[in-house]
Amino acid sequence: MADDDAARLYQAFVSQDPATAISVIEQARDGGMDQGALFDTLFAPAMALLGGAWASGAIDEYTFTQASVVAEQITSFATPPATAQDTGITVLVGSMHRDHHTIDKDIIAAALKDAGHRVIDLGADVRPSEFLERAEETGARIVLVSAQMMATARAVARVREMFAAAGRDDMLLLVSGGPFAADPALAREVGANGVARGAESALKLVARIARDRLGAGERP
Repeated sequence: MADDDAARLYQAFVSQDPATAISVIEQARDGGMDQGALFDTLFAPAMALLGGAWASGAIDEYTFTQASVVAEQITSFATPPATAQDTGITVLVGSMHRDHHTIDKDIIAAALKDAGHRVIDLGADVRPSEFLERAEETGARIVLVSAQMMATARAVARVREMFAAAGRDDMLLLVSGGPFAADPALAREVGANGVARGAESALKLVARIARDRLGAGERP
């Protein structure tokens, strides 16, 4: 049933129909799904369908962009309340310079916040220098850059180059977006330490980094 609801929600996104999207969420809630489950079992799978459709060419760039706008409009209806204890780990997130797609970033940011991480969202169209500047300001060592176009995905290499030039080889660079999901080798080309293929993937990556790469005294 959840799969059918996710498919209906995805279709509402693609049809640019926020009213129907809200209706799908409300029906799921009325059917007994609690607020905490709405995101994981309905909204995130619908967004995975959207990202997969764009990556495979089933929908074009315009449709993906418009569908993402609808999804962003109704995100608050499916976002669970923050309940997790503060992990003390700061994560910078942002969409790459010249990339104005934000829904993938927003979903991942919401999941990280819900898990108790300190998320600093830099928004869209973020220059490589700003990722470095904000990392220096906040002490964050984990940066997640979202890019939904091939040109902006390749440009993420500039973020790694900026870190290297500043002597910040300790920075952990994660990436997300259709181009990276479609071609895992692209992440290595731009110097990323991992690819977040959605909210659950991002949570696992940050948890692994916290366990294996960040010492107890190194968590800003």
